[in-house]
Amino acid sequence: MRFYPLTDERADGSALAEEFRGGRQIGVVSVGESHLFFRVRLKTYYIGFGEITRCYRRVLMVPARMCCGRGNLNIENLVIESGAGELAQIQLPGERAGVELIRLLKQKMPGANFRCPAKAKGGEGA
Repeated sequence: MRFYPLTDERADGSALAEEFRGGRQIGVVSVGESHLFFRVRLKTYYIGFGEITRCYRRVLMVPARMCCGRGNLNIENLVIESGAGELAQIQLPGERAGVELIRLLKQKMPGANFRCPAKAKGGEGA
């Protein structure tokens, strides 16, 4: 398996493979000892916990027509940011997965920010 870094930090491939296999799997995400991994198609990306400055859940509400009427499908995502800005938005299997993943990441990265950034004010009464 080949690993692709999200930032300029490079790590040893054999050590990454060992950490990936031993990590806690939640959907396409694996939480290792010192790295966060996620799969996109056939590629596996990684980032060191020390490089993540902000991490939070983003829930997208998609309008849908169902057999008995209309409703919204909630698409759960994990957003990862570094000092350079947003690096990745990873789709998760559901709300429970998102809550559990944030709980794990808070243990691994106690100094990181887990709050969603304030929404930009735009288009309101210029």
